[in-house]
Amino acid sequence: MEKFLGIIDKINFKICLVAMWACFFLMCMTTLHAILRKFTMFGGFTDNVDITNLTMILIVFCGLAFMESERGHVRVNVFVDKFPAGSRRAVQAVMYFLTAVILFVMFFAVVKNIAPMMHSGAATTTLRIPNWPFSIILAIGVFFYALTTLLHAIGFCLKPLEEKTGIGEIDVTNQM
Repeated sequence: MEKFLGIIDKINFKICLVAMWACFFLMCMTTLHAILRKFTMFGGFTDNVDITNLTMILIVFCGLAFMESERGHVRVNVFVDKFPAGSRRAVQAVMYFLTAVILFVMFFAVVKNIAPMMHSGAATTTLRIPNWPFSIILAIGVFFYALTTLLHAIGFCLKPLEEKTGIGEIDVTNQM
């Protein structure tokens, strides 16, 4: 399973590169838009709000799977840490699996809406950029996020009980 998770982590990094380039594009576009608005008669780009929204979809949903791969989220288990080790482990396992289920449901909902979006011709208002490619990218990001979460949940359940049960958590109880 570790080998499979390593392959998924590499894919997640490649998907995250899309988010990084989208972030770079958005920063450049926002800077140029502000300069054009301030110093020219153009007033900036047309349809910049829609372009920003579509770019934010790329940034968020392409970065989620990589965040889960690196366990980059911060969880403070003030409530869960009060449980005994076995109960804490069960609660965390349930949370991993529940998150994976919700993400897979979200993935199927997004995939279900791609075809109607393609046929309807949904696009941005001025530049007519179609929305369906962004839905495909969103679906890919959510799928790999869900898959990574599921693999982490399975790995968490297979881990021996003697090890530290919190994967990637910050212990705030003994910092004084």
